Amino acid sequence: MSKHKVGFVQINSEFAGQVYLPLVAGYLTSFFKKYSKYSDYFDFIQPIFKRDKVENIVEKLLNCDVVAFSIYVWNEQLSLRVAERLKKLKPAVFIIFGGPQVPDEAESFLSKNSFIEICVHNEGEQTFLEILEEFINNNNIEIPNTSKLLKNGSNYIYKKIKNRPKLKDLDLIPSPFLNGYFDKLVKSYPEQVFLALWESNRGCPFSCSFCDWGSATASRVYQFELSRLLKEIEWIGKNKIPFVFVCDANFGLLPRDEEIAKYVSTIKEKYNFPEAFSTQNTKNVKERSYKVQKILSDSGLSKGVTLSMQSLHQETLELIKRDNISLSAYSDLQSKFKQDGVLTYSDLILGLPGETLASWKNGITELIKNGQHNRIQFNNLSILPNAEMANLKYRQDSGFITVQSQIVNVHGSRAELENDIPEIQERSEEHTSELQS
Repeated sequence: MSKHKVGFVQINSEFAGQVYLPLVAGYLTSFFKKYSKYSDYFDFIQPIFKRDKVENIVEKLLNCDVVAFSIYVWNEQLSLRVAERLKKLKPAVFIIFGGPQVPDEAESFLSKNSFIEICVHNEGEQTFLEILEEFINNNNIEIPNTSKLLKNGSNYIYKKIKNRPKLKDLDLIPSPFLNGYFDKLVKSYPEQVFLALWESNRGCPFSCSFCDWGSATASRVYQFELSRLLKEIEWIGKNKIPFVFVCDANFGLLPRDEEIAKYVSTIKEKYNFPEAFSTQNTKNVKERSYKVQKILSDSGLSKGVTLSMQSLHQETLELIKRDNISLSAYSDLQSKFKQDGVLTYSDLILGLPGETLASWKNGITELIKNGQHNRIQFNNLSILPNAEMANLKYRQDSGFITVQSQIVNVHGSRAELENDIPEIQERSEEHTSELQS
């Protein structure tokens, strides 16, 4: 029988012509090829990872029988428009949507976007495998981590299957860095400068209400095996990847993170790459956090240590569930880094519930008094669909109002395309207005 063609769309942000390797596409494709007994029945085209005109992306997908989209705030609107257009031109195509921007309760999302066959929630490796196998067998089985609308006469019924437990043995997922998946992609685009998304663990023990990293799960942290990670870092150095964004929620949380930082430094010394290793600094583990960031800074891999305060107002910290994260630890780290000549910058979120103009000014003053003389970065509060803050009751209790606004890329200019699809975010209006008055 002829093979079914599968497309994967993971459009990543682009910075001065540089673009991230599609990690999700690599994980899901590699997992399916390794474990499915039907892997010979499918042929995967090269993933689409760059922003382009809708018609250009659709043209690349027209021969596909199944297309999977991984969506987040920077690609949601373009992905939806591509999927809608593709479905009109090829009604038989089977469209899958997953990623952080798919709501956990997706009935409204599916109703608005009826061209989507099925949504995937949380981890996708095993679920994606089962969806493709069901596409062949058509046994109408219930697949965990999914939701869809079922036809019932002239109406539709929303059906959501509960999530399976988190994958504890992450090394069951083949590495796209080491199994040739990314090698093929890099060779196919010899002029393209690639950046790397890279993770050493999954999970977050914190429950910050504005974040969907841990707020929905406050989950245990599961780790990829260390020797695998070191080989991936060597691959990154050999392939001259200049920038690595570490997807861990709390780098420096685990004792082995110090060893990883040392190894990245060694690889940079050996290959001159990567040039930067960007991490989300852990909370509350002060001494290890200092050691890890000092190693990265001394080797030139850090462009500034992130001290994510978000707010210094106690009432706000309680409302956003960060009152269990020590501000004094941040202050001590800031002082120690300054003493040792390590650049830091502090994050504050503009528009958080409970924040006032006076408390905002006091927080900035305190940061400067504590020695933050390099940079304070202000970020608008963005409401992520699966964060606790997106919950209607939370909004009502906190009393804030939100608006839709176009996303502005603060980290680099995005290529302007003809008839480009603007990406949008939902952000806090009421508190932001007060703070800007």
